[in-house]
Amino acid sequence: MTNIFHTIQALWPEYTKTEKKVAQFILAEQQNATNMTMADIAEGAGVSEGSVVRFLNKLGIKKLIDLKLSIAKSAEEKHPAEGALSAVVEEEFSDVVHNTASLMDPERLCRAVDLMEHSRQVYFFGVAVSGIAASTGENSFIRMGKPVHAIQEGHMQMIAAAAMGSRDTVVVFSLTGNTRDTCEAAALARQQGARIISVTSYVNSQLARISDVVLQTFAKEEIINGGRITGLVSQLYVLDCLKREYNKRNRARTVRLKEEIGKAILSKKV
Repeated sequence: MTNIFHTIQALWPEYTKTEKKVAQFILAEQQNATNMTMADIAEGAGVSEGSVVRFLNKLGIKKLIDLKLSIAKSAEEKHPAEGALSAVVEEEFSDVVHNTASLMDPERLCRAVDLMEHSRQVYFFGVAVSGIAASTGENSFIRMGKPVHAIQEGHMQMIAAAAMGSRDTVVVFSLTGNTRDTCEAAALARQQGARIISVTSYVNSQLARISDVVLQTFAKEEIINGGRITGLVSQLYVLDCLKREYNKRNRARTVRLKEEIGKAILSKKV
């Protein structure tokens, strides 16, 4: 299999001045390029979208998605897992938690909880693996007495968004911040007056741009290894920070409610 990075470098003498800017940008942004739109690449390279298209044509690539797949395959080839499997997994999980923690801004966290506290209803949006984070959010906050609802399906997210108002808040989970269904639903919710809290790895993504608060994760979505558990772990870390801050502020009420929930659950056990 041809390594796309090697191909880009080999064709360097044939590029125009603007095409070289595109090549330099893609080579510099290897880890992030697979989550960029044509407009993102053009803006990052300081060229027009037409220049990006001509660059792709010179590589023999017709569509941006084909470039993204080639980059993902070459990146995977470049970074093979080494060592005992358990040690590799431990290092990956440790790194994603440590790096996500380093990105946590206490002021943004407090601002997010402010929005959740003063909302009539909080919704958690997410699809695929991010949907698991959304469901976990519902399970966590409902135990603290907060009216919450998780929605993991695109059409239902749009229906819920259309009925929202200024007293509602949506916590949206998307590693790329460019998931079409989720972004469209979040944009509609924002249009209806709802507040948006995004949990994403990309602060310049479509989702981040329409959000009131952005809580950044470190894990990157990968085309080849999409749905990796490390991505979910980074989202759950942020979710737990939200939960703990909310619990700290409402401790008297949440402790009492947790006791009642505990009694209810115990009464169901034989």
